[in-house]
Amino acid sequence: MFGYVLPRKDLLSEQGKTRYRAAYCGLCRSLKDNYGFRARFLVNYDMTFLYFVLHDGEGAPTERCSCPARPFCKKDCLPDGGEMTYAADLSILLSVWKLRDAARDGRYFRKLASKAAQRLYRKAYQKASERRPAENAVFAQQLSRLQALEDQNCASIDRAADAFAALLRACAAYRTDEGERRVTELLLYHVGRFLYLTDALEDLPKDERSGSYNPLRYRFALQGGRLSERDKQCLMDTVDASISMAASALELLPASDDDEIRKNIIYYGLPAVLHSVAAGTFRKKKRGKKQ
Repeated sequence: MFGYVLPRKDLLSEQGKTRYRAAYCGLCRSLKDNYGFRARFLVNYDMTFLYFVLHDGEGAPTERCSCPARPFCKKDCLPDGGEMTYAADLSILLSVWKLRDAARDGRYFRKLASKAAQRLYRKAYQKASERRPAENAVFAQQLSRLQALEDQNCASIDRAADAFAALLRACAAYRTDEGERRVTELLLYHVGRFLYLTDALEDLPKDERSGSYNPLRYRFALQGGRLSERDKQCLMDTVDASISMAASALELLPASDDDEIRKNIIYYGLPAVLHSVAAGTFRKKKRGKKQ
C-alpha cells in the first residue's frame, strides 16, 4: 500500500505507542495465519489504521508472538479475529490490485516484478476474494473507473481522487449498524482522497520524467516537473479539507479505548505526512529512522 497513514509517535503516550506496535504486529501475524508466511510482506500502516477505525469499545488484550525479523525476540501483538482478520483480508485484496495497476502502468522491469508478485499471491487473492466478494467487486469497479480516467489523461484531480476514495470507502462494509457504517464511509472516503492526492504529489517528478499518468501533470502548469508554490498550496488546501472532513467523521464514531491512536493519526499524522511530502522530505525521514 502507500504507507502514508501514520501516527505522530512523538505525540503518542507510551501506552499508545505500545498499542500501535501491537496492532501492526497483530496484522502481520494475522496475514501469516490466514494466508501463509509470504503474506507477511504485505503488512502495512494503512490497514493497521483500518483496524483502529473499525475496533470500538475496550482495547483487546495483547499477546506475545514471534517475529520473523527478530527470531529470538517475542513481541506484543493484538489477537486475530474480527476487525484484525478483516484488515488482513483487505490487505491481500488491495495489495494485489495495486500490483495489477503497477503491471499495467509501470516500466518494463517494474511490470515484470509486479507480474511475478501477482503469481506469488494468486492463491491468497483467490481466498480473500471468496471471503470478501462484495468489497473485491467494488475494488474492481473503482479501479476500472480510475484506469479509464488515466487512459483519457483526465485533468480533474477530483474525479481521479474520487475513484480511489470510493474504493477505500468500501472498507466500511464491516460495520453492521447503518449509521455507524455511513460515518465510517465518510471517514474512509476522505482518508482515501488524502492517500491518492498525497501519492500523486510525491510521485509527480517521477511521473513527469516517465510520462506516466498523474492528474497533477494535466491540472497544473509544471515548472521543471514540479508545482509552483501557488499550485502546491492550492493542492494542499484541498487535501487539508479532506483531513478536516475525516476528523469530523471520527468524532461521530463510537468510543474506543484506542481513541488516542485514532485521533493522533487523523489530527497530527496525516497533516505531518502531507507537509513532509510537499517539502520532499518524507522518504528521507523514513530512511533516517531505519538507520
